[in-house]
Amino acid sequence: MRKFLTILLILLLVSCSSNDNSEESNNNENQTSEIVFEQGFGKSPSEYVSNWNKLVSEISSDEETLFYFSINPDNVQWASTDRNILFYQFGLNEDTQSSFVLNILVADDIVEGVEFFSPVANDEVTSQRTRLFFLIIIAMSDDSLDKDGRESVLSKVGLYDEVENPNQIGGGVTINNVRYVIEPLVDRGVLRGINLYSTRDSG
Repeated sequence: MRKFLTILLILLLVSCSSNDNSEESNNNENQTSEIVFEQGFGKSPSEYVSNWNKLVSEISSDEETLFYFSINPDNVQWASTDRNILFYQFGLNEDTQSSFVLNILVADDIVEGVEFFSPVANDEVTSQRTRLFFLIIIAMSDDSLDKDGRESVLSKVGLYDEVENPNQIGGGVTINNVRYVIEPLVDRGVLRGINLYSTRDSG
């Protein structure tokens, strides 16, 4: 149990104790002030991408952060011929074995949800990026949530729960008609990544 709890703490909590880091400090300072952006659900894919980039520019002025977290519209591709999933991979310029992947779920040219994959790695950079990506996705799903509301989603989906094996990581919660689900990606008993699903709840 301690092993998997430690992985989650590294993945999601290490950045909380790293506020001296310039990128994280800038993010925290900017999140306490008013952030002007529009959520992406219910919009066209191009509006979703535009709003995503606007949000990233609002929360950080660091060039490296802007470059990594922003979506290049030219690199957004349809995942299949039925044109209901758009695929985007972050950090293509980095020489890494795994990367962050965003799938945008589209119905009738309207964004209804996203699927996001985050690799698990025991390094501070990946941990900080994971946490910021999760918060961006939550904000893009519901712009009525404040900073505390976005943070509470991470807690309510079970990311901070103690577990005995990686298959028990995560859970789901519905807030303001948006469904958030966390699922682990486990291979041979080893936690390889975490999937975050965020979709409009029609029920």
